Amino acid sequence: MQDSFIYKQITDIKTRGLRELFRKFFLLIKKFFSIPVYIIAIVICVVIRSISPWLIIRVEKFPCNNFGDFIENASLYHCRKALNIDVPKKRYLDFVYIDPNFKIFNKQLAKMWKRKSNFLPGYFLDPINRVSKLMPGWQNHSIEALRARRSRDVDNIINKHQPLNFTTEEEIYGKKMLNKFGLKDDDKFICLAIRDSGYQKKKIPPRYKDWSYHNYRNQNIDNYLLAIDELVKRGYYVFRMGVSVEKPLISNNPKIIDYANSNLRSDFMDIYLGAKCSFCISSSFGFDQLPDFFGKPIVFSSIAPLGDMHSYREKDLYLVKHHVLKKEKRRLSLSEIFSHGVAFAYETRLYDEKGIELVDNTSEEIKNLVIEMDEYLKFNRKLNFEDEELQKSFRNLYTTNLKRFNQRPDRENELWHIQDPRKGPVILHGKVRCRYSSKFLRENKNWLR
Repeated sequence: MQDSFIYKQITDIKTRGLRELFRKFFLLIKKFFSIPVYIIAIVICVVIRSISPWLIIRVEKFPCNNFGDFIENASLYHCRKALNIDVPKKRYLDFVYIDPNFKIFNKQLAKMWKRKSNFLPGYFLDPINRVSKLMPGWQNHSIEALRARRSRDVDNIINKHQPLNFTTEEEIYGKKMLNKFGLKDDDKFICLAIRDSGYQKKKIPPRYKDWSYHNYRNQNIDNYLLAIDELVKRGYYVFRMGVSVEKPLISNNPKIIDYANSNLRSDFMDIYLGAKCSFCISSSFGFDQLPDFFGKPIVFSSIAPLGDMHSYREKDLYLVKHHVLKKEKRRLSLSEIFSHGVAFAYETRLYDEKGIELVDNTSEEIKNLVIEMDEYLKFNRKLNFEDEELQKSFRNLYTTNLKRFNQRPDRENELWHIQDPRKGPVILHGKVRCRYSSKFLRENKNWLR
């Protein structure tokens, strides 16, 4: 074990050069000087345990290592706390902190959370948290909702409590910024959040981390041009979201805004746009948690894996990437995607090993998907009998396959856990309520088998 640790350090230095050597030397010095801090932390933890019969003090690190967790886990924590769900029966006091080693990827979001929680400096609370977890009964002094490596709102408690809000000054500033983009106060807009590898490469350069395992999630923004044009015809502005993207969204239409490449892009507007949009079009990544927790519908297109859908959200609309069996050159049905072992495939190589090619939805399919969402929102258009039956078939078949493959049913068969190879056991699904593209189901009835 010791030899492998030393070998890793030597390999890191050879691979990354002198800069890595200085980084490791700095960390070693930092560890040395942290010894007195940890001694103080032990004393504080003993005090916390001694007063626990009267007051439970909980300490936890705030999940901010990626945008999705910064929204989802934190929102669920505040919702549960506000609704008195899974909280200590005794009097309790929570303190949270941001890991001093983590970079905050959205300062506005951090600012809003700090208005809701008791934040203290990470250099003070992190040693206490670490020491506490080495002592018996540490679970009572930790916050599970924040500690969970992956958490989902399978009970839809977000419908009962809004965890985030803007101040009056922020609301005024947000409207002023929309005016700068050319919008009037009553104009509606859509957030277009399509994943490529630009952001991840900026976050951690490829020389430090191989991001190819996530290539299956990336998409071409050009596939959405047809849908964007249709939305503009229907009266919407469209904001292409992102912090760092590989390819610009080229259009001469003033209602189509490549916000990701705009000099008006900011941490504040990232949050404001996600919170105020009419709905969001997403290829499924961290940003879409934001409009979801502000109660906005999501159109998910060209997503994978199939088993990872946020199926419990009734307002959302889905379309999954086509799974093509290379040898037979045919598309797999819903059940075959499960039976071929790729419904929970979170790495590109797993699709390659199974001989399956993921093909993005066509521009026409995506356009039809956003039209369905727009008409549902504008006219509250109900499905006809045929479409309603197809949606029921989809939900039933999806539920059946969730029960059959890699799942552990619980709570009257409405909750499933999956062993995520990267994150351990996680809760992915409650009762299946989401909708699938009605037009796709009508034109591809063989997929429902």
